[in-house]
Amino acid sequence: MKYVLKALCGMLLAFLFVITAAASDMDKQKKGEKEKSSPQKTTQKKNQKENNPPIYKPPLRGAPAGRVAGGTRGMDQETPYLCLIVPEHIGLTISSQPVLYFYQSQLSPYPIEFTLIRKQGITPVVETRIDPPEKPGIQSVRLGDFGARLEPGIEYKWFIAMVPDPLHRSKDILAAGAIELIAEPEKITERLAGADKSEASHIYAEAGIWYDAFHSLSSQIETSPDHSELKEHRDSLLKQIGLAQVCGPDTTKK
Repeated sequence: MKYVLKALCGMLLAFLFVITAAASDMDKQKKGEKEKSSPQKTTQKKNQKENNPPIYKPPLRGAPAGRVAGGTRGMDQETPYLCLIVPEHIGLTISSQPVLYFYQSQLSPYPIEFTLIRKQGITPVVETRIDPPEKPGIQSVRLGDFGARLEPGIEYKWFIAMVPDPLHRSKDILAAGAIELIAEPEKITERLAGADKSEASHIYAEAGIWYDAFHSLSSQIETSPDHSELKEHRDSLLKQIGLAQVCGPDTTKK
């Protein structure tokens, strides 16, 4: 009887060993499958987000700044419609030399002036004529071209003006908006470090950094002018700040 019990105990231990080993193998297999599927799920989630347009979330600190547009909206009118690509509140940037965008509905023989001034200032930081666009649509002005830099925490006003009559400036077709340089939020730095170029506009928009979000998309469109999805995303951003009337045209000036 003693030998029988020993034999049964041995068989039981062997059986438990087999079950434990099998369970361990199954756990390892499941873990391996999870590790394999995790990057795939991350990639799928990332691609899904990139396929959706950026969602602009205005900053809580964004006070109304009074976006001003000038001219006539109709494309068949003699006077062009002029509008800055800015939100109605103070738009934010993390670049001391941002690229600024405006919209011109049609070509015009009138000279165009660009002015940048501190809100509480008297003397403009920049006041100069710029080259007229070669075709209507969204245009850009690079602050770095004039050697000017924004200072953090200061609100600036900027203007684009068409000058039909230099002797009577009250006839100017004027568009105005506001901009402020802020320190790059730490969470933005971290997210951008692990993101590719196609994600940048989403990250900036979600953080309420308008100028960088719009510039990120426009830069991609300049590189890939036939990419319809990028244009749709930029149109979506324009609609989100109430500028549906300027959707469609490509950036024409670098």
